Amino acid sequence: MNIETRKTIKTYRIEVTGIVQGVGFRPFIFNLASRHRVPGSVSNTSEAVIIEINTTSEKNVVKFIEDIKKYKPSPALIENVEYSEINFKEFKNFQINKSKGNHYKFQLVSPDLATCKDCVRDINNPGDKRRYGYPFTNCTNCGPRFTIIESLPYDRPQTTMKKFDMCPQCEQEYLDQLDRRFHAQPVACSLCGPKLWLTDNHNRTIEYKDPIQKAVQKLKQGCIVAIKSLGGFQLAVDATDACAVKKLRSRKNRPHKPLAVMVGNIKQVKENFKLSPREEAIIDSPRAPIVLLEKKHKSWLAPEVSFYNRQEGVMLPYTPIHHLLFNTIDFPLIMTSGNNSEEPIARDNREALDRLSSISDFFLLHNRDIYSRYDDSVVKVMDNKEMVLRRARGYSPYPVKISLDIGNKAILALGAQEKNTFCILSQNYALVSQHLGELDDVDSFNFFKETLKVYQRLFNIHQFDMVVHDKHPAYTSTRYARQFKNIPILAFQHHKAHIASVIAENHLEGDVLGFAWDGTGYGDEGKIWGSEIFIYHHHNFKRWGHLSEKLIPGAKAAIKNPYRMAISYLYEIYNQKSGASSFSDFVFNCCPHFKNMIKQHEIEIMAKQLKKQFNSPVTTSMGRLFDAVSSILNLTHTISYEGQAAIRLESIADESIDKEYDLPLCHNQLDDISLIEQILEDIQKKIPASVISAKFHNCLVGAIIDICKMAQDRYNICQVALSGGVFQNSFLLSKTLAGLKENGFKAYTNFKVPVNDGGISLGQAYLAALKLKKEN
Repeated sequence: MNIETRKTIKTYRIEVTGIVQGVGFRPFIFNLASRHRVPGSVSNTSEAVIIEINTTSEKNVVKFIEDIKKYKPSPALIENVEYSEINFKEFKNFQINKSKGNHYKFQLVSPDLATCKDCVRDINNPGDKRRYGYPFTNCTNCGPRFTIIESLPYDRPQTTMKKFDMCPQCEQEYLDQLDRRFHAQPVACSLCGPKLWLTDNHNRTIEYKDPIQKAVQKLKQGCIVAIKSLGGFQLAVDATDACAVKKLRSRKNRPHKPLAVMVGNIKQVKENFKLSPREEAIIDSPRAPIVLLEKKHKSWLAPEVSFYNRQEGVMLPYTPIHHLLFNTIDFPLIMTSGNNSEEPIARDNREALDRLSSISDFFLLHNRDIYSRYDDSVVKVMDNKEMVLRRARGYSPYPVKISLDIGNKAILALGAQEKNTFCILSQNYALVSQHLGELDDVDSFNFFKETLKVYQRLFNIHQFDMVVHDKHPAYTSTRYARQFKNIPILAFQHHKAHIASVIAENHLEGDVLGFAWDGTGYGDEGKIWGSEIFIYHHHNFKRWGHLSEKLIPGAKAAIKNPYRMAISYLYEIYNQKSGASSFSDFVFNCCPHFKNMIKQHEIEIMAKQLKKQFNSPVTTSMGRLFDAVSSILNLTHTISYEGQAAIRLESIADESIDKEYDLPLCHNQLDDISLIEQILEDIQKKIPASVISAKFHNCLVGAIIDICKMAQDRYNICQVALSGGVFQNSFLLSKTLAGLKENGFKAYTNFKVPVNDGGISLGQAYLAALKLKKEN
């Protein structure tokens, strides 16, 4: 560069933050710089991608940045781009520099991505000797990310791929800026990368040369095969083989809960499920979640896959292993989590063999280690938007941005007991963990602690300024919170956190009317809440309404046996009436089907229990109301998974029915006793259960709208937040959202985090941030 040229050339520094590591961002910048003909450099740091370029004008820099935003790799999420002129540096070409660590800020991390179409072509191309049939093929656009990163910056030596030395060909691809695998950290081929093999459940190797074909053979024979996938093990079995499905259910002790299926391609999905354009875009996206789809009448799945459910959880192949399996089979596979009930998903080979050998006949193992385990995500489409029900692979640790910025402070929110997630809040990034499960289980709690350490290490957050937990004194997370010393520890009521999660996710300002309809949550006065109607005013919650109080005969026993809640409701009605000879006669007269399942003396024992309020806590739970109605309609009397009775009730609802029951509000309490009486009258009239179910759902929708109108008249509130496990009910939620909008309300619910307890940690973190901001 001569002196005259140097006078016109300047050096600019561009800092890009967001999810810009592990998504092929540096190779993209390299190629973009070539097109713009600007020399310079690009490097990863712990907090950003730093680009330095020589160019003659600021106008050129702005154009360069515009192209970054316009042409960025699809998995990248650009949060912010800043640039400035710096002291002159002379660059002769454009280069990718080594990454630099930084201990003071954190960098967002990309989730894992489904195998891209280019890599699928590679593994199906007989002319590609290194990748034809190779089950660990990936490039900068796909493959493992979060599950293999041990620490940032995202470079191969800091991933579980570090033990595999690249062969000369892979290294050439890795260094060639024109190659799709340029700086792809997990790059590998059959010559140098991880290997796959098949064993029996005694860890005896069955096949090493062609384990995929051998596994397919076993699946066709009705065997259960455990597959080491991206974030852990999956259990696979032929979803059209009723005997095989029953065997899986029996061994996994999962008698009724629906099982997700993997289908080979979009064509097969369309043949067997209703698929909207929105659903197709999601199921075929790099996130590749399980999507709940409505079955067509002639589904080719065995009935035991999901029984009476209208919807089925469906996903497409998202790793080369899956694609290779489906190259030689034309039937769907059940692809369920590799765990025993309530345990975390198995991650390591040894762990899987120890924990799953009583379930699985064979194991498809490999030697690419999984550093962070996570399960498949579950989503559905609601109101033409993607609604996350279980947030894991493809979604976590993608942040949820909230409107509050707490700067460099950090808040840890520990979530709920069931469907646990934790949330780390720093700046305005809410890092909601992947689904961690039920903390009652020791292994799940260990998974919780292990994952928290991973997040702290990845995001460089080593101490917290505030810790938040649920108000329930017996929750595992409550006990865990007590170990933190010398920092504020706060407890927030379960359902207030639910509503706060909607406020946080949707950046709501001003007053909000919140409906937190749920199973159970420890109330402010120690009772079991679950149908709360809150007025949120100046960052404070007022419990404005709820269902009338009931007793839960047998406490936890009633949750497992919905017929007990039916008996509780019937007992209240019986006490208000006269003339019935005995309570058991009254029960059998109202619900004759109970004669076949409850003995007379058991009913009388429950009556005494309710009369003395022995082991019968008080509740206002909406979930328990659904349980009672499901049992009264002779649908579900005992459950093997959470929400089973309510799901069955929803599944039979006749969508063409627009009639509804009355659900009056008296002294801010919804009179659900009169609701049950109306249902009993319809049963006496032989009204079909499908009609009764629809009228029941419609009356809840109507009640919400009526209460909103009342609150608008009294308090001028037009924003409505809906959250809690009950709103997983599509019939209820879709009608409520539509009805509120028709009546001029702005209705919000959770879409980015689960509307169930998986979203609690976000709400807790938000409430803590409000307090932190107020104190400072």
